[in-house]
Amino acid sequence: MDVRLDAAIAASHAGGNVLSARAGDLGNVRTKSTVFDMVTDADVASGVAVVQEIAQRVEGARFVVEEPEVYALAGVCQGNLDDPEVWVIDPLDGTTSFIHGYPCYSVSVACLQNGQPVAGAVHNVPAGETTWASLGAGAFLNGRRLHCTSTERISESLMITGFPYDRTSTLDRQMTVFARLIREVHGVRRDGSAAIDCCHVAAGRADAFWEFGLMPWDLAAGVLAIRESGALITGFDGHDWTVPVRDVCAGNETLHGELLATIRESLGI
Repeated sequence: MDVRLDAAIAASHAGGNVLSARAGDLGNVRTKSTVFDMVTDADVASGVAVVQEIAQRVEGARFVVEEPEVYALAGVCQGNLDDPEVWVIDPLDGTTSFIHGYPCYSVSVACLQNGQPVAGAVHNVPAGETTWASLGAGAFLNGRRLHCTSTERISESLMITGFPYDRTSTLDRQMTVFARLIREVHGVRRDGSAAIDCCHVAAGRADAFWEFGLMPWDLAAGVLAIRESGALITGFDGHDWTVPVRDVCAGNETLHGELLATIRESLGI
């Protein structure tokens, strides 16, 4: 196994072990960008475990972590998203679910080279599932090769989405799209971890995914899993995902095109 993929998987498990041990014992809970955007001591402790695992395996590793206090606590180098190689980490994707005891949260770990993911893992902690992928070598769930669905029509699809912390214009845009799609699809699921959502598309559990206002650490590992499963993930302009992209849609090539057109029509873009 590639050293970076091996490191990503091991690190996602290290973070997951911390979260499992701390479930039900939240410690300090504080807010960040809004009252809906929360962080716990478990987020930070998971981040420390993740980066230390990678640092032991990959010499000179640099990191971008959602929780910035991790760098000093773990004694690692803070990187930048435009570094030639950087590890992008969300140590607890689904903090709101974790706080409330809802069983859907994950650790997301990805190695980016020149702004694109080349190895990554998403550990769905409550489910005990790990999705991993490496560039050109496929995506796997607990060792099983993944393929996206071949569903061709929105009217025959199960979709998955999330709702933003920004409850102003970003939420308004999401609700506009949601109101259109919920009338046309078999169903829409929402669990609160974009990383897991991407993995569900890669695994064929959902046909497509869209969401607004996501960050690179939410998406990087999931983007690679989606691509390696045979699906597409782009911004609303139709261009392939890159680090600056915040609003995304994903699905197999045929369904992605219809979803993208529907989103753009709903938003008038």
